[in-house]
Amino acid sequence: MRRSFLCISAAFIMAHLALAQPVDEVPVEMKLEVADERLEIGDWYNALTLYEEAYSEVRDLALAHQIAQLHLLLRDFKRAERWYGRVVEKDEMNRYPEAVFEYARILKINGKYQEAIDGFNYLANITENDSLLALADNEVAGIQLAIKEEAPIELVVENIGRSINSSYSENSPQMTPEGDLYFSSIKTRELIVLNGKEGDYFSKIYSTSMDDEGDWDRAKALPKAINREGYHTSGPGFTPDGSRMYFTRALMELNDIIESRIYASDRNGNSWSAPNEIRNVNGDYINKNPAAGQLFGKEVVFFSSDMEGGFGGFDLYYATREGGDDYSLPVNLGPKINSPGDEITPFFQNNRLYFSTDGRPSLGGIDIYYSDWDGEAFDEAQNMGAGYNSSFDDLSFSINTAGTRGFIVSNRPADGSRSVKSKTCCDEIFEFELREIVIDLLAQVVEGQTPLTGATVTLFEIENNKPGKAKTKQSDETSIFQFLLDSDKAYKVIAELDGYYPGEIEFNTTGIVDQFTVKRLIPLERIPDTTRDDVEIVMINEPIRLNKIYYDYDDDKILPDAAEDLSYLLELMNTYPDMVIELSSHTDARGDDDYNDRLSLRRAQSAKNWLTSRGIDRDRIEAVGYGEQQILNHCINGMDCTDEEHRLNRRTEFKIIAGPTSIQIKKELQGGNTQKKN
Repeated sequence: MRRSFLCISAAFIMAHLALAQPVDEVPVEMKLEVADERLEIGDWYNALTLYEEAYSEVRDLALAHQIAQLHLLLRDFKRAERWYGRVVEKDEMNRYPEAVFEYARILKINGKYQEAIDGFNYLANITENDSLLALADNEVAGIQLAIKEEAPIELVVENIGRSINSSYSENSPQMTPEGDLYFSSIKTRELIVLNGKEGDYFSKIYSTSMDDEGDWDRAKALPKAINREGYHTSGPGFTPDGSRMYFTRALMELNDIIESRIYASDRNGNSWSAPNEIRNVNGDYINKNPAAGQLFGKEVVFFSSDMEGGFGGFDLYYATREGGDDYSLPVNLGPKINSPGDEITPFFQNNRLYFSTDGRPSLGGIDIYYSDWDGEAFDEAQNMGAGYNSSFDDLSFSINTAGTRGFIVSNRPADGSRSVKSKTCCDEIFEFELREIVIDLLAQVVEGQTPLTGATVTLFEIENNKPGKAKTKQSDETSIFQFLLDSDKAYKVIAELDGYYPGEIEFNTTGIVDQFTVKRLIPLERIPDTTRDDVEIVMINEPIRLNKIYYDYDDDKILPDAAEDLSYLLELMNTYPDMVIELSSHTDARGDDDYNDRLSLRRAQSAKNWLTSRGIDRDRIEAVGYGEQQILNHCINGMDCTDEEHRLNRRTEFKIIAGPTSIQIKKELQGGNTQKKN
């Protein structure tokens, strides 16, 4: 996956699209023509919108493939999975074997490892393209690595927070010996539109420090001597004593980098000197991600470059500092480091080189690797493993000299993320810590005295008597689950397994200040073959109609009778704290279709507000309005019906969309009338 030096999806720098007539009146041919123009200039989002509108009318396979590629380019992996799946399903002549590869790779990124393996096996049956099959083998090797990998229990990785991360991508976090954190970012909350009014949208280097309470202060941009106007400034890297900073300045035309060069600046007290371009290193190619190091007793600068003569796209090189701003000619780090893919974001500490690559087996997309320097050469690169790496893109690793604390950059979804588009579009800075004192939980899922494998176990922090932050693990191979704990915390653990009622335990770590392992059993009770007369098991994605939640005609106010059903739904949400639901509302067929869509959404939002006002996290409820799309009786448009008959269609339903695969509900909740839908 090729990436810019900014580590952002450059499509966010958008051009303005204005059509002279309503979109639904524009002929398909014109939409496609304008979409092609938007694509040509790098305006990917507007091109994507027009392509999707055109596809709804023409259903062309090549167009579906184009849409899938754009979603992947924009790192919207959920939508990319849907569109590539559509292409693979409809491509009966196997015209797009590369689409099968990308579909399987996206399944891997989305953590669907077995489905991804099935996809790569299918690819092997439909193509003899050796280069594509070699890439597939590399991906399968990464999946096998991911399946057996587990993050070190002492490793804690957390989003650094909104005082640092913005809606766009941050990159290259690195701490100076004084404890200041430097990084680069565009630092804006809004979409950037290149329409002559975009203002200063260039990437800059920022710095921040911790306050007395251990929180990061709001970051400030370095002076214009470093952040030169009209250039994207990025990738700060420091010598071990903090006296010298390397970085890049780049020029872009739309989404293309046309120039990127490495500069260096020396520290003068509390400021930085005017930077100079380092000599003998830059050229008619793209250099990025400079990092200071030492080889053979001399200062060197490592960097990533696409200069000719490498092993792949971007390779890692080093150049030895000979004095002042003079450096030796670049030296390629060779095949133990470089691959046919891209190697980026090097960092050197304690004779170990860290970097990221998409050319070696990975747990997901881009992974962090390391290689040790023995005084004469680098060892074969090794994957850093789970925790540091995720099923998404992970890069820009840096760590302190003690090896206990550092930073990575990732587009993995996380609490506190506020990406400008999809949850995985943009990179954010994560802070990690290797704890010296470990308090952990060893929980075993059992039925009586028999261990049970295949369970999903979720650990919740209890805050103000309500479930807070959660961590979930699933295993088909073991009944024992390990979680890292904090001291002086209360916890709830819920275990779920198909065919069993959920089981839970509660405990706390009050007073624990030393190494300690909390050991607990989580007993599960098997669901009997014949369920009780008064309860019913409801599966994920199976809609349940809430019989008592109705609305007056043309109104979104919840009627008093709804309190009973909503109270029971509130109880279910608290009983299954990892459950995420779609809460949908439906209208009768009277009135304008578009108006009914809006009215039903307001009704669903009213029910959601009722629940969130009583403590349910808003992110656990997706309010959806279906309007009159799903009429339950004969009262469609044009039919003469009583108000009572119309009222049957003015209803609210919910279904599980994430969390438990099944729950137990009272049959009286929906009168045994679960709504099965296609």
